[in-house]
Amino acid sequence: MRVLVTGATGRVGANMVRRLLSSGADVKAMVMPGDPQAVKLSAMSGLEIVEAELTDQAGIDAACRDVTHVVHLAAQLVRGQTPVDRFYDINAFGTLRLLEGVVRAGGVERFLLASTDGTYRPGDPPMVPLPEDAPQEPADYYGTSKLLGETILRNHAVQFDIPYVITRFATVLDPVEASGLFRVAWLRSLLGKAELGRDTNIWQLFHNHPNLRRIFDAGVQDAPDDTAAGLLGPDGQPWSIHLLDVRDAVEGLYLALTVPGASGRAFNITAAAPTKHDDGASIIAELYEVPKIMVEMPKTWRLEMAVDAARDVLGYQPKHDFRSMAESARHGGSGDEYIPARV
Repeated sequence: MRVLVTGATGRVGANMVRRLLSSGADVKAMVMPGDPQAVKLSAMSGLEIVEAELTDQAGIDAACRDVTHVVHLAAQLVRGQTPVDRFYDINAFGTLRLLEGVVRAGGVERFLLASTDGTYRPGDPPMVPLPEDAPQEPADYYGTSKLLGETILRNHAVQFDIPYVITRFATVLDPVEASGLFRVAWLRSLLGKAELGRDTNIWQLFHNHPNLRRIFDAGVQDAPDDTAAGLLGPDGQPWSIHLLDVRDAVEGLYLALTVPGASGRAFNITAAAPTKHDDGASIIAELYEVPKIMVEMPKTWRLEMAVDAARDVLGYQPKHDFRSMAESARHGGSGDEYIPARV
């Protein structure tokens, strides 16, 4: 197996490259020219690194030569000041360019596209939990760009006989990143996205409720940023979110790349169960010995994904919940278990 991995210096990418090398695969790592995070790959022996942007067809064509599998992880997550057409060009047409590169190179045994729960309209999920056949109507820049990539992949796969798999990730974190969740600062940042208007993938969360941040600030008052915190709905039930440890993300990807029965399907990849805000805040308070605050909101938000298909077809068995992630961060960092998101 000779695998091209795009986004190879990213949170998931570097760990996927290491996983593939440990399995005996030959790996090409496609990285942005001058990417400072390429240092993550410097100690990996037997790795071929190629530089190309997702807007560079010639560079992509060269990267696709002599590979049997593609793992497409590269994407721009936050639009920021990027013009909308360029943002779509990177995320949607970047997938098209890779597929064209594969076709020109003579095809592959499997093309794996990493997509996102953002295609399910996360700010106002149509179902709880979200199965793979839930409506995909994101109505935001990022989710729409990834959904376009999925559509392009499906159509190109039929047109050119390309075996493919789609994985839709929940929020992917390494343990150190996870230890910052369910705290006052994290929730202020999350609720502060209301200031972006409709230029955020969760803008629907704030529709008719633009003052969630102000309500939260009133509830926590002058509590320190590292205080454990969570949100409750008007019925007293906690908000919830599905999270994904990067180590489980990599195993889900590897299975999607290699299990024969996966071809032609999409799979949600996430933890075994969602994390309720009350539980997440309690874990942070316990492990870090900080106070805990729960604040009532005028609505309930539950962003949860079903993982039955990945379990049944791929044999996916996620090992890490929020507690194990937070404990890993509290008691020793990455060690040899994972490459941190930032080095």
